[in-house]
Amino acid sequence: MAGRRDLLLEVAAELVARRGFAKTAVADVAEAAGVAKGSVYREFASKDDLLDALLRDRSLRLLARVRDAVEADPDGGRLSVLYRHALCAVLDEPLLCALYARDAGVLGTLVLGRGAGDSQEEWPREVLRTLDDAGLLRPGLDAGAVQHVLGALATGMIALARRPGAQQAARTEDTLRVLTDLVARGLEPEGPVDPDPGKRAVRALLDRFTERVAGRVPAGSR
Repeated sequence: MAGRRDLLLEVAAELVARRGFAKTAVADVAEAAGVAKGSVYREFASKDDLLDALLRDRSLRLLARVRDAVEADPDGGRLSVLYRHALCAVLDEPLLCALYARDAGVLGTLVLGRGAGDSQEEWPREVLRTLDDAGLLRPGLDAGAVQHVLGALATGMIALARRPGAQQAARTEDTLRVLTDLVARGLEPEGPVDPDPGKRAVRALLDRFTERVAGRVPAGSR
């Protein structure tokens, strides 16, 4: 039942983000959702399966949000704009922040060896290649170095956003605004560019990522 499955994923996301995966039992998820424990097992074979489904669900939501943002933004094909949309989407998903940071306190040691390769290495590399082919990356830059720089900046933004404090959201927004400007000035071509080719290419790329996360395309497919 889709409605029950979605409810269980929402409840599990809140509990894991607050307590951590190790301290969240299947019985806790069932109680918080107001269903019997057996109902959870009818949707998910195990607690590990629940976590896998949860991370997949959050990844699909993130991809959909970024795609919608790129679609709605006239400059959505520019690296700085795409980077901002992607970072905002990640920062709004605590479990994906924990996955990116490899936070065993939240997700447990089970996830440290899986999922990070696609999200932190392969996908950014494909995005940069796509934008470079569309003429939206400054000529002469080493794509691998650019990838590492953007990854380091994203890691810093995630660490900043996860700090507690009433003023943290505003501080994160201000930092993100400056970061977007730095990316635009340092990594995009000088002068006016047409973002539409990049926008179309990124849209197709995000669709392919979505198919891959959903399990409909093998990981090595192009």
